Amino acid sequence: MGEFAISFEYSGQFVNKKGQSVPFIHIAQTLEMAFNFQFGDAYKSKARVFSRKPYNLTRAFDYLKKLIINVSRNNKMKKDAFSDC
Repeated sequence: MGEFAISFEYSGQFVNKKGQSVPFIHIAQTLEMAFNFQFGDAYKSKARVFSRKPYNLTRAFDYLKKLIINVSRNNKMKKDAFSDC
């Protein structure tokens, strides 16, 4: 989840009412509430992500990407397969 918080922070897509970028801690707290989990110390979680070797920086994203690709290949879904959603 740290990868998501960091990505949201650096994307600059999340702004307050004044149009300023939202601080990392606010993003982390929002993710905690939305997904019902605890970072513990969000800044330590951020530091752990950056302390990874370069090829492991986005391992959670890489895993999720592989899942989506595998499901896509296995299902060979039609364009309208999600129209019922």
